[in-house]
Amino acid sequence: MSTSTTSAPGFRLLVIGAGAVLCTLGGAALVKDWRQHAEAAPGDGHDHGRGPRVAWLFHLPPVAIFAIAPSALGSFTASRALNQATPPNDRSHTFRALSAGGPAQISLTEFTARAFQARSGHDTLTGRQVVLTGFAAPAGSDRWLLIRLRMTCCAADAVPMRIAISDVPAPAADSWVHVTGTWSPAWANIHGIDTPRLTATTIRRISKPSDPYE
Repeated sequence: MSTSTTSAPGFRLLVIGAGAVLCTLGGAALVKDWRQHAEAAPGDGHDHGRGPRVAWLFHLPPVAIFAIAPSALGSFTASRALNQATPPNDRSHTFRALSAGGPAQISLTEFTARAFQARSGHDTLTGRQVVLTGFAAPAGSDRWLLIRLRMTCCAADAVPMRIAISDVPAPAADSWVHVTGTWSPAWANIHGIDTPRLTATTIRRISKPSDPYE
């Protein structure tokens, strides 16, 4: 299983390397123990068969990572953070206008940042269609949430980037979808938190991405 489910992609090689080192150390200790046991003279009055058997434990972390790694976080985890405000955009970066040539496929993080900037006067979303990708989560009878978790270091610090969707029926919770629509200047209020809203025109079910995080 990919280590991106537990750590950021940038750390993947480091995690794999650390696992290889642990396996090498454990294997070297076991080989040394076996050799000492095989070379020991029989009947010399010493027990040479009590080597560092704790070396087997070096193999447990790599096995745990690749065999029982947790699945990617989903709508249940995101729902527990609905009262957490959406992270504000980086005001040091001003987005250019989106292309008018067709729907622009952008991340939920970028859409959220553009929505914050539009609310403060720099509007790059009005009149532009966008395609957003995420998984569905319920949010009332007339709307639902499109969510993508943004991970900085590991799954423990993942922050849900969420967009309120209206005008199309809600898919099943945790379904991955492409949603095409236009930004709505009327933000949704989710548990007292202002949330960017998309007026959707089409929705298409997709398979779960290989890397479910942003």
